[in-house]
Amino acid sequence: MADSSLSASELRQRYHRGGTANDDELNASQLRARHGIMSNKKNFSTSSNSNGVPIVAIVGIILAAIGVAYFLYLSSK
Repeated sequence: MADSSLSASELRQRYHRGGTANDDELNASQLRARHGIMSNKKNFSTSSNSNGVPIVAIVGIILAAIGVAYFLYLSSK
C-alpha cells in the first residue's frame, strides 16, 4: 500500500512513536519525528537557540550594571 493512499491519521499510526513500521523501514526525517529529535541545521547543530551570544551579552550587561550600582552605593557612604 502506498503512503499516498493513507489518511493522515493512518500515517501517524504507522510512522510515529508506537507505530507499526519498524525503524529500519523509515527514512531519516521519519525517524527524527518518531523519536522527537529536531532536524539538523546548516551548521549540523540541533539547538533550538540559533545564537546564544545575545543572551550572554544581556546577562553580562545586567551584571555590569549591578556592579556599577553597587560600587556607586559603596562610594556614597
